[in-house]
Amino acid sequence: MALGSFSDERTKDHDNKIAVIRTVIVLINVMCAFFIMSNIIKNW
Repeated sequence: MALGSFSDERTKDHDNKIAVIRTVIVLINVMCAFFIMSNIIKNW
């Protein structure tokens, strides 16, 4: 419920905000992984 459950009527007002926050967290992780891989390829 803390991360937005889209099936609960009590959190309906906050679900889209939580979805944006989760998306940003995933994009930061993907970007970090991309930088790590590019550093490995560059110094190989």
